[in-house]
Amino acid sequence: MTHAPRRRGHAAAALADALPMARKLGIARVLLTCDENNAGSRATIERNGGVCEDTRNGKRRYWINTV
Repeated sequence: MTHAPRRRGHAAAALADALPMARKLGIARVLLTCDENNAGSRATIERNGGVCEDTRNGKRRYWINTV
């Protein structure tokens, strides 16, 4: 099994594109989670405005306001 190259910005672009869609659907706030030890996902979420609420069972919980 081959893996896709990392650190190309695809996840950040996908998240940035999804947030306006959520806004259009009337979703004022979205919850995203990632593994506590996943620095890449944490950075992607934080770059898109994610604010860490807490960590539960090894998962960090982030909220992003869309409005």
